[in-house]
Amino acid sequence: MGWGFEIEKVPQGGPIDLESVRRKSWPGVAACFARIAGPVTFRYSLNSNFSYVVLGDLYRVDGEMTVTGVPRSQAKDIRGKLSFIPAGCSVEGWTKIERPASFIILMIDKASNRLPIDLTQFAPRVEFEDQTLRLLMLRFQALLDDPSLDVPGYAETLAELLTFELMRTAKSAAANSIEIKSAPSGLASTQLRLITEYIDRHLNEKIAIADLAALVDLTRFHFIRAFTQAAGMTPLQFVIRRRIERAREFLADPSTSISDVAIRSGFGSPVQMTRTFRRIVGTTPSAIRRGD
Repeated sequence: MGWGFEIEKVPQGGPIDLESVRRKSWPGVAACFARIAGPVTFRYSLNSNFSYVVLGDLYRVDGEMTVTGVPRSQAKDIRGKLSFIPAGCSVEGWTKIERPASFIILMIDKASNRLPIDLTQFAPRVEFEDQTLRLLMLRFQALLDDPSLDVPGYAETLAELLTFELMRTAKSAAANSIEIKSAPSGLASTQLRLITEYIDRHLNEKIAIADLAALVDLTRFHFIRAFTQAAGMTPLQFVIRRRIERAREFLADPSTSISDVAIRSGFGSPVQMTRTFRRIVGTTPSAIRRGD
């Protein structure tokens, strides 16, 4: 069975070190385990007449995956996550890893009459969790690791069970509409609220973009782009606006000195706060306190 799955280094990138690759085929199904040494940055693509199930064990420092009919995924932590790609669905993306990564791929022939379910009727799903499917994929890895476990008919039975489990998860996702996906046009409202609440709790501290991105499991680059699309301003501009709002609240209390207002709202110093107010508000904190 041809795999139809390609991995290549990015231009000017270093070589891809496949530390371990094991493959085996059975009637209507094939399995592959691959381990890639890190650090490395690579591209991958898939366009095949077979259906794929992938179990990943990797932490993506940067990168993204695009699957036909599914919002682009930019999640970083892919450890224990599954993806289902039905036949005829194309995949492409790139990944940067700092540590070794591995994945198990199961390829299912849609033309096989050995399996009772047509997987092409289900929509693709990327980077989801399901314990039963994960255990079944690990059983295929065990067959690759220890040939003595591969008794006649065992792999075919696992593949049949796996198709039933795929049907279960697909119907459950469609019925409940609870699958979490990356928003193609920005952060989801729940993600934006999470970021806002974090910023408000830490306004008087140094707020790092990397910490905000980690809250929603995005790389720094993708977080800035998604946040700007959702909020209409960059994360830094948003933080400054929230600090101005906080400072206005403190300025309403005459017992709070201008210096304390600057520190408690995160500006650090009265000079920095005054400069920011002049640039954005068009006046000074002292003038606001006086009611000018």
